[in-house]
Amino acid sequence: KSTICTIMAPAWSWTLDPALRHITGSYSADLATEHATQSRKIVKSDKYRRLFPDVEIARDEDNKTNYKTTRNGQRFTTSVGGTVTGQHAHIITIDDPLNPKQAASEADTKTANDWFDKTLPTRKVDKEITPMILIMQRLSTSDPTGHLLEKKGEQKVRHICLPAELGPNVKPVHLKTIYHDGLLDPRRLSKEVLEEARIDLGSDGYAGQFEQNPAPAGGTIWQKWFVEVPDALFPQTSRMTDVGTDWDLAYTKEELNAASAYIRTGKYLNRIYIIDYDWKWLEFPELIAWMKSIPGPHYIEAKASGKSAKQTLSKQGIIAIEKNVPGGSDKIARAKMSTPVAEAGMVYIKKSMADRLYNDSRQGILFFPKNKYKDMADVLSQALLRHQKNGKIRVGNSGGSLLDEIE
Repeated sequence: KSTICTIMAPAWSWTLDPALRHITGSYSADLATEHATQSRKIVKSDKYRRLFPDVEIARDEDNKTNYKTTRNGQRFTTSVGGTVTGQHAHIITIDDPLNPKQAASEADTKTANDWFDKTLPTRKVDKEITPMILIMQRLSTSDPTGHLLEKKGEQKVRHICLPAELGPNVKPVHLKTIYHDGLLDPRRLSKEVLEEARIDLGSDGYAGQFEQNPAPAGGTIWQKWFVEVPDALFPQTSRMTDVGTDWDLAYTKEELNAASAYIRTGKYLNRIYIIDYDWKWLEFPELIAWMKSIPGPHYIEAKASGKSAKQTLSKQGIIAIEKNVPGGSDKIARAKMSTPVAEAGMVYIKKSMADRLYNDSRQGILFFPKNKYKDMADVLSQALLRHQKNGKIRVGNSGGSLLDEIE
């Protein structure tokens, strides 16, 4: 991708119009400079000069990070968050705006996304037609690719996704025809090479680099463990015990921040049932009204953002209970503590509700902890840990089909 789009494409563009101006960049100034240097070598090569004599780099405008053609074409090189003041381009190409380590940092991810939102659009010669090309492997749901797709949608972003192996993520769909025996590049990325990469990178790293998916298809920490029950067979809440609603609260309307989320669960025939769930971005008065509309009792994590909600609900005669959740503030730790009961097949959910909980682009638990919004995964852990603490959940059943027992 880098060779074609970042190194060769700018040199090729000047064969059509030597006056084109480019801005190119990467997460690292050194990497961005290396790409620019390789491209300059092409333009200065004997073969290129022989085929395209009208393209020449100006002697007094020739350095590694900023060089120009004698026709006022330009390649200006920068890095994410770097200054591009005074520069305007006909084509903007950003190659790998984050490395894997940065993608684990919310601050670094936000810096990259802000750069795409607030800086690069102002550097276009013509905001209507200047293309911005982004090249990267998927690192999290909120990485720049995920951010742009969520913000603009597939209609305004031409999303090209080419996993190493043929699968449902290939976009546009017609590009499936370029795969040979299910492989994008049988020579460089053979089945043997890919299998070795799976071992070296693990499922998490392999998903981003070779599947072009921010998390493994089956999930990272959470997987598709819930037993999906047809809605018509789902037990009535009146037949359940230990029914309650667990909350993770945030008082804001700003969707850039964490949401308030809940999950309502109960126990039936020694299993945990997910009755309902949702999340919203609301300020305190609207949040309290929303909480009152959901049946309780309400279990609220004992932290600063939950105390005022608990007090307000209690004063209005609504049962609200503060809970100290095992694992403390470490969301990953509490998730790992809560997953065994789900992995054992002891958690049930309505079939109509499962896909959103798994795969929602913002809160889907299969993307946890690589998604920006972790509210739903966090409240799910809280609920499962509460049920296990309140009464033993026995792994296994008493024989026969549980769905038969429900019917």
